[in-house]
Amino acid sequence: MCTEKIYRSMHKRNMRKPLFLLLVLFSSTFFPNTGNAQDEHFSQFFQSPLTLNPALCGSFNGEMMAEVNYRSQWTSALGDGYGYNTMAATLEYPDILKSWQGGFLSAGISLFSDKAGAIALTTNEANFTIAGGIFLNSKSTLAAGLQGGWAQESMDLQTVPWDEQYINGHYDPNAASGEPVAGNSISYEDFSGGLVYKYSSSSGNISANQYTRFAAGAAFYHVNQPDISFLGGSGPGTKLYMRYVFHTDAEFKTLGSNISYAPAIIFFQQGPSREIDAGVKLRYKLGDQSTHTDYHKSNFADFGLYYRVGDSFIALLQMEFPSYSIGFSYDMNTSQYNAATSGEGAFELSLRYTLYGNNSNMDSRSMY
Repeated sequence: MCTEKIYRSMHKRNMRKPLFLLLVLFSSTFFPNTGNAQDEHFSQFFQSPLTLNPALCGSFNGEMMAEVNYRSQWTSALGDGYGYNTMAATLEYPDILKSWQGGFLSAGISLFSDKAGAIALTTNEANFTIAGGIFLNSKSTLAAGLQGGWAQESMDLQTVPWDEQYINGHYDPNAASGEPVAGNSISYEDFSGGLVYKYSSSSGNISANQYTRFAAGAAFYHVNQPDISFLGGSGPGTKLYMRYVFHTDAEFKTLGSNISYAPAIIFFQQGPSREIDAGVKLRYKLGDQSTHTDYHKSNFADFGLYYRVGDSFIALLQMEFPSYSIGFSYDMNTSQYNAATSGEGAFELSLRYTLYGNNSNMDSRSMY
């Protein structure tokens, strides 16, 4: 998850330190054979829309949505206190220009915090997102989103044992490491953008008896490629790679059935690293429960299975109610790290609350 940042921030120096290399090795999450990694993001990708595509901001039915995500990874392999822990919180407001009949403008604020590995490589981010779009017709929309914010990273190398600190075979934490002194904190501005197209065959709501929904988008993160060197300076190997995201998903429900199917595929590319997630979610309608100012929504139980190519299977269970949902997912490791993790990967928890009001009947922009 953070290997790429460490390699670049140290100016690609030859580490030659076996224990540190082991820590770096374990920090690679996606496609471990590449020796690199990508930005932190969630297996429940559509439950963290602003880390997937800024253009998804406000892409839901309701007046306001608040969401919290938590991910814990590899604690079993690295030990308590040394795993990867990621948290995110988002607040989104759709259609803030309610008088605009031909389109919409939405805004969102997101906070992100991640702590990784024995060197406690910590990232804290705050972003503001704005997305605007137009109604192409009664069933299709096209939206664009911009995201900008500030990030701060820090790490602690004081607890890392280096070769020079082993004196006559005994480790002396007070001995000089012989390594260059690096700063323990950096900060930078970060900018991103994206596009998304959405289609919905139903002019009613999510309780419709039959419908087809489709969405496809592309996003570009770290467009300004900020310097992330803990040693200072600028040049080759010090910049954060741009991250390219391409995603598509759909949902199909046939007449007379309580079950719908929602396949999805996502492609990430960041520098030399890439990731492909693909799978399907089965949604079972439990029954109608409430009406919110002419918007009628059902209760759903979602069961999903996805595959992160070369890395893990992802199992998902989610319960959706008119105003809130809770989702749990688990990554089952299938990569070469399986020997160290015994197949254990990561678990995630997502919580979402949606406030409904008078502007809650815009199904063509529904995330589902």
